[in-house]
Amino acid sequence: MEFVRHHVAASGSTSLKGFYASENVDYDPPSNSLRENIKKAKCQRVYTLASGATGDAEEREIRDTMVSANSSKEMIRMFFAMRGWEGLDDELEEAYLDPIAARTAEVLDWRDYIPWQLIRQHLPLLDHNGPLNLGDVFLKIRTWPLPYQPFGLDRILGTRPEIYRRIASATMRRRESMTQAARVPAFVITAYDTAAPPVHRRNELFQMMHQINYTTRICVQLEIPRYDDLYNVLLDMADPAIDARQRLACHDAVDFLKLEFAAAQDAVKFAGENSAKTLVQSFMTARQAALDAWAPNVPPGTILTALINAIQPALTTLNQLRTFVVNIPDIASEITLPKLLDTDGDDVARNFVSSAKSQNWLDRVAARVKVKAIQACLDGSTGDDDEIAILSCLSAAKAYDQAELYQLAAAATWEALYSSIDGDEYDQLETLLDQPT
Repeated sequence: MEFVRHHVAASGSTSLKGFYASENVDYDPPSNSLRENIKKAKCQRVYTLASGATGDAEEREIRDTMVSANSSKEMIRMFFAMRGWEGLDDELEEAYLDPIAARTAEVLDWRDYIPWQLIRQHLPLLDHNGPLNLGDVFLKIRTWPLPYQPFGLDRILGTRPEIYRRIASATMRRRESMTQAARVPAFVITAYDTAAPPVHRRNELFQMMHQINYTTRICVQLEIPRYDDLYNVLLDMADPAIDARQRLACHDAVDFLKLEFAAAQDAVKFAGENSAKTLVQSFMTARQAALDAWAPNVPPGTILTALINAIQPALTTLNQLRTFVVNIPDIASEITLPKLLDTDGDDVARNFVSSAKSQNWLDRVAARVKVKAIQACLDGSTGDDDEIAILSCLSAAKAYDQAELYQLAAAATWEALYSSIDGDEYDQLETLLDQPT
């Protein structure tokens, strides 16, 4: 209520009626929504502040108003009022642009992330950091009258494969609340699979739920990166105790994420220790062996044989293979990328970015690794080749998931980017960041 009073008073009015008729909201189509008019008033305030001389107090208010944006629409309006990123850079301290970029990434995620879209459609989503997840959506649909359930389930199934891509992107950016929202607990899957009468498109839903869970499970490991649970995922494909539909979902996730796997391997190849390169190459060989052995209705024993031949031919059983994998040296350790941090880190970063770009998986590189590559290129003197590598990372992020563009800009810091990039590359940088869509 105090927040509403603030906007009413700022409009020079003493009532909501006066606020609605004030110049603060007198643009765009008129609205009787209090929330919509508050958004318009905030945007108008940003425009008014930027139109005059901006001292320290005005700059802080612009920053704080934009960081308080509660939707992508509101943020995009304020970008427009500020004349895009160039206007923000002209009017504000460089350090003020970082929290604005971070908030821009956040509100774009709120709008574009399919699990959150589904949660909003079916449940009261009050907190994006709250406990609600896709499992709650599936449970909610089961409370509908039976004749209406197919409509809701068809809509969810229709989000494939985009929902897998969005979940992978969020997880590779370490957006933990988004990864949490994508969970489908095992009891929900069981409830759907054993329901009587059978649930509409039961087998497809069973596989989709498992593929969602495998997607987050795989990407959590690739983002770190570490490979112990990734081996366990491969072994699920060869486990006869696992339902054939779940094994199919496992295979589909491992295959669907081929570019994420390749990007992680490329990062280790250019910036990791030799022992890490060997570990990752061994895993990728096993992964490919499992995929090559796969066929419709393939028995799990066929996959097991392929994995054993790729990992350790002296073994004969799944349990022996599990034991062997657990004891692979450093299998449970986080793989570091020390060559991005040493004196030649900029050379390593440029070569890595060039390789990933040429093979069309730069967009799938974990955000944390992109940030390290950008920082390596910014360290010391930044030449044209460094600038091009930085722009390649940012462009790939924007093309795949524009929220990541602003996440990367905030992590690299605008001051570092602004002070290191010049000429045509600087113009390209401002164009990239100009205004979210």
